Amino acid sequence: MPYGFNESYVHLPQSSSFCFKPGKTKYTYKTDNYGGRLLYGEALNDKIQVFGDSQVIGLDVENIQQHYLHNLYKKSNFVIYAAPNNGPYEVINFLNQNKEILQKKIIVTFNFATDLYRILDYWDPKNFVALKDYELDEILENPFKYKLIIFKNLLVNKNFTLSRYDNKKMQNVFFNSDQDELYKNLNKYFGELNKIANRLDIEIDFIVTHPYWVYSIDKKNSKLLLDKKLNEKVEKLICNSFLPTRKINKILISKVSKNLLLNDLTIDKRHLKSNKIKLLEHHKVCGS
Repeated sequence: MPYGFNESYVHLPQSSSFCFKPGKTKYTYKTDNYGGRLLYGEALNDKIQVFGDSQVIGLDVENIQQHYLHNLYKKSNFVIYAAPNNGPYEVINFLNQNKEILQKKIIVTFNFATDLYRILDYWDPKNFVALKDYELDEILENPFKYKLIIFKNLLVNKNFTLSRYDNKKMQNVFFNSDQDELYKNLNKYFGELNKIANRLDIEIDFIVTHPYWVYSIDKKNSKLLLDKKLNEKVEKLICNSFLPTRKINKILISKVSKNLLLNDLTIDKRHLKSNKIKLLEHHKVCGS
């Protein structure tokens, strides 16, 4: 997928139409002049702006009915300002820099699988994004050049990588992390988001999706096995860090299923397919 960094946030090509083929299936993307993916239904008139990373962009979604948000916002079209490696603070940068286009109510998503680490001090999108945003138009015309740029980054940027840890390694990273430090950074981020909501006078529906790595992969049986102890620690952090406020009053959290198959992950094995994400209100996951 083509995406670039403009020193503030990561975005898709602007005012464009292009095809993205992660496997055998081809998906058509259309974007507005800020790089927001347009998912429109013919009978829908309202629209809602959505912000986040690759989980919410809909890697396996061709039309609005297939997107997990459609179940809750059935009357709305979506403009999804999201891209791979677009972290939580990059979302805040977008809100600050483009406040003139913001609606009074928006959706902000938090992909706990990776955003948990993108709010740490050492996070830098440059280590994961090969393109500058001004290069996007050119590589749409010449996709082969994109491969050359990625190859160059792999050679000269010691931090740049296309790979991610597998589920087991990601689980170990989480278990070995300082939980108090994670909690402190989650609170700091959510406090910043709340300040922005108050300053810009916007309401935010906040959506948290569980990490794909709460599951271990059983390749022999093509199943995903939920690690209950790990999930308890994840949900403790979620519930203690994200509490409703005046401007972020609606908080939704993805439901954890105990019965998933390996093919319920997208082809990169780092995202749940959209039709497997079901959202619950905060109190139903965390209690009153």
